[in-house]
Amino acid sequence: MTSTLTRDRMVADLAGMLDLPAAELTEDTNLLDLGLDSVRLMSLVERWRAEGAVVDFVDLASDPQLGAWFEVVGAS
Repeated sequence: MTSTLTRDRMVADLAGMLDLPAAELTEDTNLLDLGLDSVRLMSLVERWRAEGAVVDFVDLASDPQLGAWFEVVGAS
């Protein structure tokens, strides 16, 4: 599946949500360890869906590593 989301966009949104520099987010970053909770994750999912991305909360929550999210979403 193709997505309108890019890796850069996902990283920027996550960095903003977690109040961290984007450079701290790598593919092996566990986002839960950085403070991402289910409420914040749902907020991101809704934002990305509103922009046309096909994103599923359960898919992202089941593997909270950024690299896995890139694969699930099909971000380039």
